[in-house]
Amino acid sequence: MLIEMSFKELIAEKKYQGLTENSLKSYENLFNVLGKWFMQEGIEHTQDLTINSIKSFLRSCMDNGNKPKTINSKLKLIRAWSRWLIEEEIIDKDICKGIKLIREDDAPKIVREEDIQLALRHLKRKKRREDSFYSIRNYTIMISLIGTGLRINELVSLDWNDIDFIDSLIIIRKSKGRKQGSVPLSDILAKELTSWKAYVENKYKDIPAPVFINQKGQRLTKNGVQLFIKRLKQDLGIEGDFSPHAMRNVFIKRLLMNKANLREIQLLARHSKIDVTRQYIGYFQHELKEVLDEHDPLRGLI
Repeated sequence: MLIEMSFKELIAEKKYQGLTENSLKSYENLFNVLGKWFMQEGIEHTQDLTINSIKSFLRSCMDNGNKPKTINSKLKLIRAWSRWLIEEEIIDKDICKGIKLIREDDAPKIVREEDIQLALRHLKRKKRREDSFYSIRNYTIMISLIGTGLRINELVSLDWNDIDFIDSLIIIRKSKGRKQGSVPLSDILAKELTSWKAYVENKYKDIPAPVFINQKGQRLTKNGVQLFIKRLKQDLGIEGDFSPHAMRNVFIKRLLMNKANLREIQLLARHSKIDVTRQYIGYFQHELKEVLDEHDPLRGLI
């Protein structure tokens, strides 16, 4: 079978299985790159595939600057393709056998406290001076990310009917793992979201369903949020890590700083395993010195 044909058939199968758009896009992006590489190497048919050809492809990705996480993501997708080829009896040997994932640096990306304070002061000042669509929306986006720990896909998927202001709850219909979940809505964030909603209601004849929108009233995209955060980082000269997902780490860090326990943080962050939550502690030790000083176990002993 032609390799290109196997790509198309696998994607069709995954669509039938109900994979998310993001997952399907991951396969399409991989097969686009992998197909071009096979073509350059003169590999056209599935019977020509070998373990060495897959290893060579992954090495070329590494040479082109792909990070370990990206390499591992590609390998996982290739493994799924290999399993499908075997199940369909297109090939009889696993072309990924013995190829191991690369060790990743799984340390949380830490945003400096001074950078968060700088960004929030800037956005708040801009909102107060301009009182414009972008200044109000962008400020609300930033505090929503920090105040809920929502992932970027979850944030842009929010509709107004997902926010229960009475019971102080945000329903997450498109969460990681495709499971519906929820997070509490704090009083501070509820006040800011109410203010943003009032602005939107005043601006548009019929209020758009999405919480975060562009000027045309259309749902803001993931790319739109990323560009906003990227420009903010550039404008303020922030050099460290500063991204939408890093705001989720700020959420966890500040829960730790404000003395929430691990189990509470696990539930609020919606980590499937508490070990994922526990890894943050070591990276925030310098931020927790004030807590140690306040509750010093040596006080009264010496």
